[in-house]
Amino acid sequence: MTKPSPLSFIVASAVFGAALFNLGCSSNSATPGATFPSGEIIGPPDSHCAAPDGGLTIQTIGVCHVLDPARLPPSPATCGVTFSEDAGTPVSTVDASTNGYGSTMYGSAGNDDDCKYYVSWIATPIRENADTYFTVTVLRLQDMKPATCAGVIPDVFLDPLDGGIPKHGLPATPPSPEIMPGVYKVGPLRFDQPGTWTARFHFFEECTDSDDSPHGHAAFFVNVP
Repeated sequence: MTKPSPLSFIVASAVFGAALFNLGCSSNSATPGATFPSGEIIGPPDSHCAAPDGGLTIQTIGVCHVLDPARLPPSPATCGVTFSEDAGTPVSTVDASTNGYGSTMYGSAGNDDDCKYYVSWIATPIRENADTYFTVTVLRLQDMKPATCAGVIPDVFLDPLDGGIPKHGLPATPPSPEIMPGVYKVGPLRFDQPGTWTARFHFFEECTDSDDSPHGHAAFFVNVP
């Protein structure tokens, strides 16, 4: 893990904020004139990647040890990631007490569980029993470049996890199309009940979940009126 200076954190936030603004301009909000994405729930800001010196703790990204070669991207040489079909022996450092994942975040942007990516989302107006599309942007924290070929897969559920299995969730979907570098169109998702949902986005699911693997995930609360 590397620990950049506080300036690195400021630059990263500024770059990401600009990307989020540009995406937001092309989206629809649930309320005309709203300054936050449809479905966003405001709460305490995420700080799990904050370093003691005020900077940002970053996990650099290494080789993707492939779990299933059939799931490799069509043009892996263009992905900015090294793929190896030797799966090796993955060693996960995620706290098992959280069902293998970090805490669900408020807002519409934050770092993934392992401090590898900066993730943001916007959504089309969210309504019960209507198709919703998320636009998810994934940037590598180590250089703030787009995380291409991440194949974002949503895991969306309403009830708290019970033994690692959601009591009520939406059907699984295939990897989402990348509509521009590091930007993914996720959906359609159809929320069938109102309430506070969790939308967890998975990245590079074809890779083992080791310390520096490209594999990652980030979860956000989503309000369905």
